[in-house]
Parts: sequence; C-alpha cells; structure tokens
Amino acid sequence: MIIKKAVLGPYQENTYILMDEDTRETILIDPGDEAEEIIGYLRQLRAELKYILLTHGHVDHVGAVDAVRDAFHVPAFIAEEDMMAIEKRKMAFGRMRPAEGFLKEGDKLMFGRRKVTIYATPGHSKGSLSYLIEGNLFVGDVLFQNSIGRTDLYGGDFHELISSIKDKLMTLPEGTRVYPGHGPETTLGIEKAFNAYLK
Repeated sequence: MIIKKAVLGPYQENTYILMDEDTRETILIDPGDEAEEIIGYLRQLRAELKYILLTHGHVDHVGAVDAVRDAFHVPAFIAEEDMMAIEKRKMAFGRMRPAEGFLKEGDKLMFGRRKVTIYATPGHSKGSLSYLIEGNLFVGDVLFQNSIGRTDLYGGDFHELISSIKDKLMTLPEGTRVYPGHGPETTLGIEKAFNAYLK
C-alpha cells in the first residue's frame, strides 16, 4: 500500500492519499484545502479514486471535498453527527454538500485488497472517526504527537476524547502507526509512553 501525505492550506492540515498498488484503487482522507493541487496529484498518480473519508467536519478538513467529488464523481463519507453540525452551520465546521453516506463504529470498507475499519472516536467533535488500515491509523484531530485534540469547539468533550483514545485506540498494538490531522506521524506505543495527556 502506498501512503502519501500533502500538507495543505493555512492550517497546515494533513491530507492523505492511500493507494492499493496492485489495482490502483485509491482513497482520500480529509481533503482540507487546495483542491486543484489534490486533483492534479491524483491524476499524476493515475489513481482510481474510489471514495473520500472524512475524520470530522471542521473547515480545515473538508474544504476541498466538493471540488474533488465533482472532479472524480466519487462519494464522501462522514459521521452523521458531524454532517448535522455542518448543516446547522456550527462554529468551526466547514461547508460541504451532504455526504453520500454515514459511517459508524464497526463499519468496514474496501479499496483494492485493503480493508478499512472504522472507529467512532468522539471528543474533538461529536462525530470524529478514526480509520484503521493494515496497522496504519488515521485519527484526524483526536491524537497528535505528544498532544491531543482540542475540545473547546462545538461538540467537543475532554472526557469523551480521553476515553476514545484510552479505551479504543490504545487497545490496538503499540506498533500501530498514527497519522494525525496536523503534524508528524507517531505510534501508539510512543504516545502511551510519552504523551503527558494520557497519564
């Protein structure tokens, strides 16, 4: 599996492109900004984009989703709770057309031969989702290297966030690689050992 990261927009948000190299089937996680750059790069890769996954609905994570959907005619998926916040125009949430589908805990998707397992990880937003793909965990703004997501925006809850991390994510193997919505990659083992918020 090929994993590419693009750091985009004024918030320096991480957008991820994942490709099954055998079939070229590709998924896109959190197209937050600079749609033309994302579209151009996907075309350069000759990617067969299958769908878009959103970890949550904040403006810096959904800003390019409609343009990419239009360019490739693919569906976007999000948690229903965050789609509702977008439709109600809650502070910090972006603008996008309704998603083609809603995801919840335990759902599974495929691209090529790769399986995506969905975890509901609320706390940064009510509908925050994390995606596990072959030992790679895409967490949006739930967990960062040596930090955690903020909880002072609409739908945020500190205790819920800590529970999502400790009771769900930290039950996965320590070698699981963590790909956050901002900043560098880390592993669950490193965060368990050194992240002061999780002590």
